[in-house]
Amino acid sequence: MSAPGSLIYHLTLVLVLTLLFVLVRVQRMTESNQLTDRWHLVSAGLLIMRLALLAVFILDWQALLDGEQVLPALERYVSFAGMALFVWPFFIAQPGRLINLAVILTLGLGFVGLLLAIGNLTGQDTPLPFNPSLADEIWTLTGLGIAILIMVVLSNFRPSQWGLGLAGFIILTIGYTLHIALGSREGSLAGFVRWAELSAYPLFSIAGVRALVFTQPENEDVKAELLGRRTQIGGADLLLILGELSELISADQISNFASAVVKGVAELTKAELCLLLTPPDIMGRFSIATGYDLIREQLVPGAALDSKSCPVISTALAQSRTLQLPAGSKSPDVQTLQEKLNFKTTGPTLLVPLFTEGGVQGGIMLLSPYTHRAWNPEDQQALERVASHVAQRIIQLSRSTTPGKPQAPSDDNPFIAALHQVSVLEDRIVDLTAQLQISPGEEGLSHTDDPSAILKAHEEALGTIQVLEREIKRMKASLSEGANNPSSGDAERREEQFQMLVRELHEVRARLAAAEKRRASLEESVGEGMDMEAAASIANDLRRQMASIHEYAELLLGESVGMLGPAQRNFINQIKDGIKEINSLIENLLQIASLEAGPIPTVGPIDLLHCIEEAVTKASSIMREKKIALRMDFPEDMPLINGDVEAIIQIVVHLLNNAIGASPEGEEIVVAARLQAAEEADFLLLTFSDAGEGIPSQDLGRVFQPLDQADSEPIQGLGETGMGLSIVKALSEAMGGRVWFDSEVGEGSIFTVLLPVGQSPPK
Repeated sequence: MSAPGSLIYHLTLVLVLTLLFVLVRVQRMTESNQLTDRWHLVSAGLLIMRLALLAVFILDWQALLDGEQVLPALERYVSFAGMALFVWPFFIAQPGRLINLAVILTLGLGFVGLLLAIGNLTGQDTPLPFNPSLADEIWTLTGLGIAILIMVVLSNFRPSQWGLGLAGFIILTIGYTLHIALGSREGSLAGFVRWAELSAYPLFSIAGVRALVFTQPENEDVKAELLGRRTQIGGADLLLILGELSELISADQISNFASAVVKGVAELTKAELCLLLTPPDIMGRFSIATGYDLIREQLVPGAALDSKSCPVISTALAQSRTLQLPAGSKSPDVQTLQEKLNFKTTGPTLLVPLFTEGGVQGGIMLLSPYTHRAWNPEDQQALERVASHVAQRIIQLSRSTTPGKPQAPSDDNPFIAALHQVSVLEDRIVDLTAQLQISPGEEGLSHTDDPSAILKAHEEALGTIQVLEREIKRMKASLSEGANNPSSGDAERREEQFQMLVRELHEVRARLAAAEKRRASLEESVGEGMDMEAAASIANDLRRQMASIHEYAELLLGESVGMLGPAQRNFINQIKDGIKEINSLIENLLQIASLEAGPIPTVGPIDLLHCIEEAVTKASSIMREKKIALRMDFPEDMPLINGDVEAIIQIVVHLLNNAIGASPEGEEIVVAARLQAAEEADFLLLTFSDAGEGIPSQDLGRVFQPLDQADSEPIQGLGETGMGLSIVKALSEAMGGRVWFDSEVGEGSIFTVLLPVGQSPPK
């Protein structure tokens, strides 16, 4: 391999490791654990080694150092260390200690071999080629043996992302084998091993990123228990549960009791996260008293909530009914819980109220943020029975610890109870009325995708308000009848005391919520914002460097620096394909960074046809390769739309790539647009139809999720296999639009983007 070829080899591996290091560092700042720490150490260590190797090569190239005495042995050792270090993060649990010892021993023996080889080379009067030497045979045979051993271990234990790791080590095995059989005996470089590393290192990096993004719980015993079949709790098991909870129910203080309850319920039900909620007050405010994370084995701090941020949960508690929310719920309750608990997803949620004859005493909530396990009817029934006993114990502790304070509304003070219910209903009516009065221009299509759905929701809300108003009239009538009761004066005095305590509590909660909001805002602006800004800056630098490597590859393919054989030309084409993949990852990273930085500014009306032309130009090379025909169907008077030019181009590019990738070779894809008029505003529907095989029904919910977020298997019928479709969804919603799809197995898929219309072009 010539000097320019060696430079491309070193630069490519350095940039691959740099990209891996940046992505690992960003993930590590978000969530630090043993896996992220290990990948961070591996990427940093290999990057330092490769940079040192690149520096020695440049010094030798510029005749500032006699590289023949150092470079061959150093390159063998770095390749040797790369295999040992890349396999290390695959094994976090068993056989962790054995792998740790093997990695340390391999690196140590390899370093001793490096020193011996350099000493042998420097002792020669006339430098000889390294390839025919005994040292090269030892390095090559040892590397081949280690690669084969790693393949056997990966195939046996099959850790996370083992398939990509196995593919990488198979490529390295082929490279070492070809070097032994066909390697040049007159040089000092292992050419076949270099080509193998150029193909294997991106696979290892992708495996690392996927393992970090889709990390499972670290404790393998807990993970196996969680992923195993959930035990159904029957009558006999319920008695056992109540027996184990006897120590909790015998607690003499509410604070100790609350912490013990969430931990005990989490362990008994195998719930990954258990929360204890306080009952809503007359203003609809409640809180997370405490919680327990079974995976991390630690208590979760409390947080303030209200009926506006968590309307579904607040209503369920007020009405004393059990509630289940699916993993993909888009309700504001789920988003609020994610923010308060600092989780990316809460998973399936089960809420059971703590209900007694005296009213609601709070609720127990089970969540599955790690494995997304659904809650079955047996889980719900068992938790409801346990919750009734816990609620009774809360009443006993409240009466014993605060004898002088007014109790929650109960049958003993019916007027306060009725007043409490009236306040809850009136607040509910205010919320519903506010929702009806929201300006369509402000909300756009935030909750629905067409005018008919808005009208239906309007009618349902009016019906709910009428029912609530009738209920308020009935309760006020009962209050007026009870006013003639001689005990009503005592009830009013207790009501005044209760209201005074509630106001004081609200003031404290308001100050606490304001302090938490300021702290979260400061941490977000100082932490995540700077992290994403730094990642975007590094990604831009990487993109410029990748462009330089692409130019070098084009230079080699043009044979301006020498003739190329078929194998060399094939390998350089693979380098170009790898550069395209890395550029795609960089573009996704930049797009995610821009989304994290804040809402996308709307730059007035823009020409959609111009954006489509730009996107088609970018996707034209892929269409030519697959011989895909593109048919476009647009109205004569195409209106202007509101949005950001770059964001719309990205949307069209990703949807075009999806349609091209899903369609077989030689087929046709269709891009069409039509105007949809509504009372409040007009919208443009942009559709992308492919000729693929359609998306199976079981995978419909995963289409707009990032790659492998729900499962490691790719989705049949999709051509976009990365972050593309999730970015399309985020960009569309950020500009006030929506995206959805229709798919039928065997008929293909149609993706539709709804965009707000700005103003019509002048005729």
